[in-house]
Amino acid sequence: MAGKRASGANCSRPCYTMAAPSRQRSSSAAGIFASTSEADGFVIAPFYGTLHVSAQRAQQRFEGWGTSLCWFANIPYALAAKRQLADLLFDPKLGLGMQIVRYNIGGAGWGSQDVKNFRYGASIPSFWGPDGTWDWSLDAEQRWWLLAAKERASGFIAEAFSNSPPYWMTISGRSSGNRNPRYDNLAPEAYDAFIHYLTEVVAHYHKEHGVTFRTLDPFNEPDTFYWWMGNNQEGCRFCPAAQNIILPKLHARLEETGLLAAGVSISASDETSIDTACSSFCSYTQQSLAAVAQVNTHAYQGSKRAQLRDMVRPAGKRLWMSEYGCGSFVPGDIGSGLELSRCILADLNVLQADAWIYWQAIENGDSANSWGLMQVPFHTPTTVTIGKQFYALAQYSKFIRSGDTILATDDPNGTVAALRGRAPDGADDAAGVTITLVKTTFVGQSVTCDVDLSGFASSGASGGTVNVFRTSQAENFQQVERFTLTGLEFCTTLMPLSITTFVIKLNASP
Repeated sequence: MAGKRASGANCSRPCYTMAAPSRQRSSSAAGIFASTSEADGFVIAPFYGTLHVSAQRAQQRFEGWGTSLCWFANIPYALAAKRQLADLLFDPKLGLGMQIVRYNIGGAGWGSQDVKNFRYGASIPSFWGPDGTWDWSLDAEQRWWLLAAKERASGFIAEAFSNSPPYWMTISGRSSGNRNPRYDNLAPEAYDAFIHYLTEVVAHYHKEHGVTFRTLDPFNEPDTFYWWMGNNQEGCRFCPAAQNIILPKLHARLEETGLLAAGVSISASDETSIDTACSSFCSYTQQSLAAVAQVNTHAYQGSKRAQLRDMVRPAGKRLWMSEYGCGSFVPGDIGSGLELSRCILADLNVLQADAWIYWQAIENGDSANSWGLMQVPFHTPTTVTIGKQFYALAQYSKFIRSGDTILATDDPNGTVAALRGRAPDGADDAAGVTITLVKTTFVGQSVTCDVDLSGFASSGASGGTVNVFRTSQAENFQQVERFTLTGLEFCTTLMPLSITTFVIKLNASP
């Protein structure tokens, strides 16, 4: 619909009020998101000032969005259902357009005693058995998803990671953890065997399936006390001292096998808490730091995003937010989308992550949790429930793409800004420049703000077109507006409890 001037707006710029849907918004989110969070200085409060957007405020070059494959990719869906779900996740036109997958190298199977305890789908088999046999036919379901993502994604990146070594290499004889979760579970005499296993799997996929894992992470939440024998999923504690042994050994093995030259490097250490990621990084020896090309952290806990960023960047490492999931609300509640958006804002603006990876994009609809972007009953996978998290992520992933530059703004707690099309050297040329603004309103009232793009005037910009998309309680990634800019400023009124994306294509002066 055409843009219309908002009545009573206190600004001289063209001001646009996006038409509100007739349905009532959810009230459950308002109580949760009306308060202030101290983590990373993140304040959930409306921004009423002027949002200045400029290429001179460039931050990180973004690599993309993704998901872990375990455990939803270990479910025997019908082929037609798998294709539809893969389209929804990885196809840039039909779905979210995720570019990144994290493939789990399993440690179960071969008579493991843990299988009876594992949640459905969590038993990822090892390719290497305790009798020395290798069986590359195993893990066919997860492999299908890996190849399906490669086929669909634009700018595909694959990472391999381990939740636990094969059970027969562990102290407890289980891939779920040690009897005492405060102790490591990989037997010291099996360090080399574990490294051999990981690199053999990576080499096999490189040679036989044409998948080169850009990174290999031997750990998952290693410096925690989560992993105990009899747990419902795989896990293994690795204290910092053990990590400092394994990382240089793994790097040497990658070099010996030619995998390093083929493009495979090491990521670490996927701690559950950003604060623990800081302490793990500080504990690494010079040999370990040299071995690691990419630092991965999960974003479930912790508040030291800026500290981790400021440690990793000077060391010349990539920095990924490699796992986060949320499920405090039922799938249809906008609160779930706002919860997800809040984490993205902190991770892209404060942590300045180069990539953002969701945990389990598809969750078991038979279970009591709502962590998935989509819910599918795993035992009878015939229906798909698409949640607000899916549509919230679409507000970002459909428009902020691999190679875009994230820009700092005046509103880091409510806005992610990205730039595409500008030459890396900052050459003055507005032709083909696209600016994406994703604004989240966490409060229960409308918010009016100004957007100032005058920083692009020196590049020859003289207006453009703006397409606006929104997710709210009553809308699911719906285009709600399209208007023309005659200058480089506008104001807008945002709906309560919503996520709104502005895709701004600049025109060059004639």
